[in-house]
Amino acid sequence: TYNTSQFYGADKRPGKDEYFGGMQDNGTWKSPANTVASSTTNYLFNLGGDGFEVLWHSLDDQKLIGGSQFNNFARSINGGNSWSSATSGLSGSAPFISKLANSKLNPETIFTVTSSGVFRSMNFGVNWILTPITEKWGASTFLDVDVSQANANIVWAGSGMSATRNLHVSTNGGLSFSVTNNYTSVPMGTISKLASHPLEPNTAYALFSFADAPKVLRTTDLGQTWHDISGFGTNPESSTGFPDVAVYCLYVRPDNPDIIWVGSEIGIIESRDNGLTWALIDDFP
Repeated sequence: TYNTSQFYGADKRPGKDEYFGGMQDNGTWKSPANTVASSTTNYLFNLGGDGFEVLWHSLDDQKLIGGSQFNNFARSINGGNSWSSATSGLSGSAPFISKLANSKLNPETIFTVTSSGVFRSMNFGVNWILTPITEKWGASTFLDVDVSQANANIVWAGSGMSATRNLHVSTNGGLSFSVTNNYTSVPMGTISKLASHPLEPNTAYALFSFADAPKVLRTTDLGQTWHDISGFGTNPESSTGFPDVAVYCLYVRPDNPDIIWVGSEIGIIESRDNGLTWALIDDFP
């Protein structure tokens, strides 16, 4: 009788304490308009199916996009009062966990991914244009795309690091992508998430969830080299306090980039020294 909901993605209305999020098996919900959301707020059902990643336009708060599994996206231009399909132009095998990404600096241009490559919409989901990727690509449930928070022209995409897969990066807003190098100290595999840095355009993070292996790799040179900042290296345990658990998201605080938060299956793992040491915290501010 214990009721829970697993959010895969959420976003915030610009300038207001209103929220929009997708939950697996439980659809996509939004807090009431013009009401400060709290722990007792009754959210409003907006979209059915499995709810995943969502975007709330940072410059036009009447525009939202969300959806259900396999990139079945829908968009609203009236604050969520009505919805229309946002899948025109999409093709290829889409991941079950639907992916959406954009930059708050350029919110009209949004991205998603399929087995065919990276899709870009320049009109917030009205239609999509494919940038095909065939070399070292490959589909996966965790196939992901992320736009740099520091530079909207830098876009990361991919599903893993292996003999057949590499991550890819674009420096021209998704018009073309280049293959990055893999981390080679230990064998890796499928990623669990990509993330970027709020102030450093060339810095990005690849998250993994394999036991006894690195959990967070960081590049500061657009993927030419990667370094394990979770402290595992070639050992089955971390030397810096990082728990041996699955991880699914990472956030670098823009007001203090030495603070990094990683969301894991057991809670928030925090570093206050830019990844030199880590600790599980239970008093997340």
